[in-house]
Amino acid sequence: MVENYGIHWFRRDLRVAGNNALQQNWKENNGRVVGVFCFDRAFLARPDFSVNRFQLFINTLIGLQEELREIGSDLLFLDVGPEKAFKDLLSKLKEKGSLPRLFTCNRDYEPFSRVRDKSISELMKAYEVKVQTYRDHLLIEPHEVFRSKVTEGYKVFTPFSRKWLEAFRKDDVQNRIKIQAKGFEYLNLPKKSVKNLFKMTWLDLGIKSVDNLEKYSKENKKNVDIEIPECGLRAALKKLDEFKDKLDEYKNKRDIPSVLGTSKMSMFLKNGSITTSQIIYYLGLNFYEKKDDSGKATYFKEIIWREFYYHVLYRWPQVEHTAFQPKYSDLKWGNNKKWFEKWKKGKTGFPIVDAGMRELKQTGWMHNRVRMIVASFLTKDLLIDWKWGEQYFMDTLLDGDLAPNNGGWQWAASTGCDAQPYFRIFNPWSQSKRFDPDGEYIKKYVPELSTLEAKKLHVPILDHPDYPPPIVEHSVQRQLALKMYKFE
Repeated sequence: MVENYGIHWFRRDLRVAGNNALQQNWKENNGRVVGVFCFDRAFLARPDFSVNRFQLFINTLIGLQEELREIGSDLLFLDVGPEKAFKDLLSKLKEKGSLPRLFTCNRDYEPFSRVRDKSISELMKAYEVKVQTYRDHLLIEPHEVFRSKVTEGYKVFTPFSRKWLEAFRKDDVQNRIKIQAKGFEYLNLPKKSVKNLFKMTWLDLGIKSVDNLEKYSKENKKNVDIEIPECGLRAALKKLDEFKDKLDEYKNKRDIPSVLGTSKMSMFLKNGSITTSQIIYYLGLNFYEKKDDSGKATYFKEIIWREFYYHVLYRWPQVEHTAFQPKYSDLKWGNNKKWFEKWKKGKTGFPIVDAGMRELKQTGWMHNRVRMIVASFLTKDLLIDWKWGEQYFMDTLLDGDLAPNNGGWQWAASTGCDAQPYFRIFNPWSQSKRFDPDGEYIKKYVPELSTLEAKKLHVPILDHPDYPPPIVEHSVQRQLALKMYKFE
């Protein structure tokens, strides 16, 4: 008879350090815990599938599997959907007389995930396996930030942030940060002392792990066309160490795309290699006063914006497919496919836009200020549906994440909650001049313009042998956008 043990279902929490659900399972079962990750092959055919992001994800999973094996556990990678995967697994374990005592996972807030998780929870209970779920990638959950009723969420960021900060100051929330931050102690332990930290593998349960991860990695790598960065918590902390020295200047430099002034934590947050709680602790972020415009306060506010978009998606799941503001759900977009292709390829004739789109194609990442510029350009200059742009970003971004990506696009298109007003239309020429005055960023990604004087990069270029003239005239398109939003 197998001693009591637990299974932890990894999803958006691909780390050991500070993984509260995994830790609670470990405590309750005296270290006898094994991990599972379910990958539905149908995912490869999804419209938001990204080869490059998938490679980063696989690399993160491989690193997690290796780490779990080093400390006495294991990660079983099942390449079928969770419902079938767990039915088959539980049936096998029941036959062997070794069903787990406890099943844990960290909560996910996306519409599809909530339906899936409810189904798996019911399945576990049918097998009389205790289920416990925990908070992880959000510090404060949607049911904890509400207006007069629990069912009423905030549609505007400022009152949301006030309520969020009220919760943040409470001892309970501060303890959440400490619990996840305590995981850093584990990272500093010598290998010898963690070798037998866990006390069970899948082989102990008679389940042989097929190494599908390496198979997927090998096949996927054939189509990867960018350099995949380092992944995992240690890589995230290395980036945070670099960012720490720049934090005081974050407010002034975060909008300058030629400067490495941002943290680039988004790609680590996407997979749960690190959490906002751990970032807050590591950078010493704390409650800020309303008028505080320091680098720390500004960066902290960006973390709250990220949580805001998750709360919005949780409370209004329809935003995944349509405009948050119903009056903008049927805008008469032009949707010129040729213009869309030029936008994707970085050949619009607007240097700052083209630099951003080429950075995205070449690196799988784009500077946040430039994301706003190219999104405004697509929706309000080219009059192309924001959902096309949102989809393309999910195809190409290493940090492609439904809630912040959707929130950012709906903000730029003025269709979302607390979005910029429809009449606020970025002028790509003045944005370029303001945020890349010397053209450093433009020249890096649009090398055919490298010999031009900086001032010539912020006005239409009409006679360059290797660079196209602007595909539209901004002032004309601005008026058309205003008419479209006013339904004239």
